[in-house]
Amino acid sequence: MAVKLIMTDLDGTLFKNDHESISERNVNALKKAQENGIKICIATGRTKSLLFDALSCVPFADYIITSNGAVTYDAKTDKIIASQLLDAQKADIIFSFIESHSFSHEIYFDGKCFLNSRSADNYNFGNISAHYLKILKDKANVVPSLSEHIGQKGVEKISILHVPSDILENVKSEILSIGGICLTSSIPENLEITDTDANKGHALSVLCKIIGISESEVMAFGDSGNDCEMLKTAGYSFATANAWDYAKKAAKHVTLSNEDDGVAVEIEKYLEGIK
Repeated sequence: MAVKLIMTDLDGTLFKNDHESISERNVNALKKAQENGIKICIATGRTKSLLFDALSCVPFADYIITSNGAVTYDAKTDKIIASQLLDAQKADIIFSFIESHSFSHEIYFDGKCFLNSRSADNYNFGNISAHYLKILKDKANVVPSLSEHIGQKGVEKISILHVPSDILENVKSEILSIGGICLTSSIPENLEITDTDANKGHALSVLCKIIGISESEVMAFGDSGNDCEMLKTAGYSFATANAWDYAKKAAKHVTLSNEDDGVAVEIEKYLEGIK
């Protein structure tokens, strides 16, 4: 079946290991696919304000899915076309749980990243370079109280920056017991909390309905836990060679690593095959 939409993750997939740059080969492959009538969608765990580098590298993208599937934008009009937010009441319960454990955390809300003062002082994801960590922190908004700041509005995503490995499974169980939660990770020992239907796979399905195509006509690329549902749902899916084992099991195929332009390799093969 013909591919009508390419959906790709950013960090660890389309981006190089610096989390900032996309190779010329990857950009050219995506552009060539678009010239052949295929829509391009960026699907990321980031919120909109943290997409500055990606959008400058791939300004021709048609759609952008942010915060693990919580919000979908039409990139041409910059309008939200679908969203699945975590309601404020449930977010408050999660905030209380996080505070009881003194975990550093952030929220994605209204397209931006927010931290409280304590989390800003302890902002660290563990395996991200100091240079890129500073970029992320500089883009965040520091507020006295996350709960008071969001009020009664829905939240895109709540992230616990780091959970010690010896208590990770217990923390996961406690959060999931709240109910109506999707819990995943994009970095080892971080936890990303969204509404139960806010995942990249569900967002893929919703976008397909909006643009009138089948999930089987989607080619998807990813590398980590928050990509698994997308990789399971897409008709053609590829985990990069550097991907987590979970992602490799979820995908139909494994391609080369992000450093070796695995995304471009598979797009080029497909385009060559339809000539």
